[in-house]
Amino acid sequence: MSRTALRQVIPVVQTTVFDAYIGGLAPSGRRGITSLLNRSAGILKRGACADNYPWEQLNYAAVAKVRAALLDDGYAVSSVNMALSALRGVAQTAFNLNCMDAEALARIRSVKRVSGDIQRKGRALDKQEIRALIQAAKQHPQPVRRYRDAAIVLMLCGTGLRAGELVKLECRDYDNGILTVRQGKGRKYREIHVADAVDKAIRAWLKVGAEEAESALFSRIQRNGKVASQPLTTTGLTGILAELQQTSGIARFTPHDMRRTFITRLLEQSVDINTVRQLAGHSDISTTTRYDCRGEGMKISASRRLKCW
Repeated sequence: MSRTALRQVIPVVQTTVFDAYIGGLAPSGRRGITSLLNRSAGILKRGACADNYPWEQLNYAAVAKVRAALLDDGYAVSSVNMALSALRGVAQTAFNLNCMDAEALARIRSVKRVSGDIQRKGRALDKQEIRALIQAAKQHPQPVRRYRDAAIVLMLCGTGLRAGELVKLECRDYDNGILTVRQGKGRKYREIHVADAVDKAIRAWLKVGAEEAESALFSRIQRNGKVASQPLTTTGLTGILAELQQTSGIARFTPHDMRRTFITRLLEQSVDINTVRQLAGHSDISTTTRYDCRGEGMKISASRRLKCW
């Protein structure tokens, strides 16, 4: 094959490795992984991006270089390890596409993950804050917004749904107190039996906001108060919660903090962690433990109640 022909083939291979890897990920995880791969590509080659870097040329030295650079840049332990996982993923994809040999893949896999304490992010909201958010929702001048926003707050803190999972829900996914998550992270399916307060809020919203079984469970609401046919987006959800936060006057939080709240409340009520893991839709218990936002007071109380004699 001539050099000209070879140059024409290589870009196709490069694009295929990245696209094949990203295409195999859940939609909710693609953005974060792409960001880390963009940073990794830039470390290895000035001006390079994830979609134009020759990932089939990845080797042990390159992965070790990325690891060291991210640590020097102050990236959190969890972010560095996620980047390493992504690099192993593209290497595996290159191998599957016959663009990398087994020895190179094995050497890349041998780069050690970063050990150390993972700094906790986010927080869990307390009961007073949740009540304040619900009260703020009920004060909205549009009656239909009151029902929808109150249901959203209770749904998030009462089921632990991710923002991406909530906006994908359809009316048919809720039936008689049982919520079916069909499009969870990693394409995992799970069912959640909701608390009475959550069920009451959802039913109240459905009476005024649902048009048909195939429609989105949570839809957009126009300025005139009419329920739109378009489903709510994650950006819209973040905006709704930010507005409620400002109205209620509580400290700032993210949609994912509602998920931390759900997990923390279950653990505070002594629900075993494996059950919590299943309800949260986690594959690994170690992931669930990172959402535990119980304070020092719980540890002090537990140790003082200890009786081993």
